[in-house]
Amino acid sequence: RAAAGLAGRTLRLGIGPTLATYLLPDLLRRYRAQHPHYQVHISVGNTGELLDLVAADTVDLVLVGSPAEHPKLAITPFRHDHLVVIVAPQHEWASREEVSVDEVRARPLFTREPGSALHASVERVLGAAALEAETCTQLAETEAIKRCVEAGLGVALIQGIAIGREVAAGALHALALRGADDRRTYAFGTRRGRELSEAGQALVALLR
Repeated sequence: RAAAGLAGRTLRLGIGPTLATYLLPDLLRRYRAQHPHYQVHISVGNTGELLDLVAADTVDLVLVGSPAEHPKLAITPFRHDHLVVIVAPQHEWASREEVSVDEVRARPLFTREPGSALHASVERVLGAAALEAETCTQLAETEAIKRCVEAGLGVALIQGIAIGREVAAGALHALALRGADDRRTYAFGTRRGRELSEAGQALVALLR
């Protein structure tokens, strides 16, 4: 009985790097304030890795960006976002409010690695050829992408949730992408037929 009680107060959480950086700190603060006796064990990985983990029952709950349907998982959206184009403040686009897809394709591009939700979103918007070009650099960290753009090395499409601080500080300039579907959805995923623990249900309640 004691072991069952401990399991109910423990959450194995998987989360994508972007959400771990820009959503998790405040979410965890609120969670611990309301539920100080619950334990959270956190695994960080890209969307594909995390969906495999929850399907294999290695984690109880995952928070990811724009996940595809999975036969073993129940996927529930909890927040919407959009992609923006970011450039350095000295870039020639820094005086503009929007750019076209073709303009972005013609510039050196930074994006995330295959398997990540951002890579899939950028591929959907720009096409696979843009990500296979010699001028495209793929990095495993969103922060690294932003630093490269700040240094004037190219442009990037990135989630709106990730650039608020830099835009407010004038370190980056954000533009809308004209004529493109730039929507992003964040979702939580659980294994079908598996009831979440008390700890998991408490975290989901904060997302709704």
